[in-house]
Amino acid sequence: LRALSAHIARQQYERLGWEVKPGEPEADTKLRGTILGMTLYGESPEVLQEAKELYENSVLEDLPADIRDLLIGTMVRHFPTPELIDSLLATYQSTASVDLKNDIASGLTSTKDPATVEKLLGLFTDTSIIRTQDTARWFVYLLRNRYARQATWQWMKDNWQWIETTFGGDKSFDDYPRYSATGLMTREQLQDYKAFFAPMQSLPALSRVIAMGISEIEARVELVEHDGDAVRSALKNI
Repeated sequence: LRALSAHIARQQYERLGWEVKPGEPEADTKLRGTILGMTLYGESPEVLQEAKELYENSVLEDLPADIRDLLIGTMVRHFPTPELIDSLLATYQSTASVDLKNDIASGLTSTKDPATVEKLLGLFTDTSIIRTQDTARWFVYLLRNRYARQATWQWMKDNWQWIETTFGGDKSFDDYPRYSATGLMTREQLQDYKAFFAPMQSLPALSRVIAMGISEIEARVELVEHDGDAVRSALKNI
C-alpha cells in the first residue's frame, strides 16, 4: 500500500517539489500537501532524507504551514531522538500560535516509539502542558495511531476517574466513549469496549453515545472480517 501511494504521487511529486514556485497556480500550492503526504507515506529513503534536511535547515515556525505537520511527523516517526521530542514539547508550551500547536500535536502523536507514546500519555493529566480543552484532540490522535492505539485505550480505562472528575460536568464528557469507538477495530477491542462502558449505559450523558459506539465498532469489525482477506489479496496483486 505504501509503494502504491508513492507510485501514484510520483509524477506530481517530481513536478511540484517541496517549495512554492513564483507565480504557481493556487491549485498547485494546495495539491502539494496531498502529494507530499502520499509520497512520505511511501517511505522512500531519499524522500525521507529530503524532508529531514528541510526540517533541520529551517526554523520550525518558518516552515511552510501547509506541510509543517508532515515534516514534524516525518521527523518524529523516522528520525526520533529524546531531544527532538523535548524540543517540540517545549515549543508547544511556549508558542501562542494555535496552528503551530496543532501541527506539533499531530506530528508528535504519529510516533511509532512506545517510549514516546508513554511519555505523551503521561502528559495528558498535566494541564500545565496540555490544556483540558485540548486533551481530547491528543487522545484521538494517539488512538488512531496503530502503534499507540492499545496503550491509549488502556490509558483511558486506567484514568477514567480523572476523566470523570475533570469533564463530568462538561459537554465534552462523552468525547471519550465517542472517540474511542472511532479507533477500535478488533473483536477483542469490541468486547473490551462493551465490558468497560456497560456499567455506564445508565448515565443519561453517556447512554446514547455508548450505544452508537458499540454499533460503530461492530460494523467496522464485521467489515474487516468479511472483506479483509480480499483487500489484502488485491493489494498484493497490484
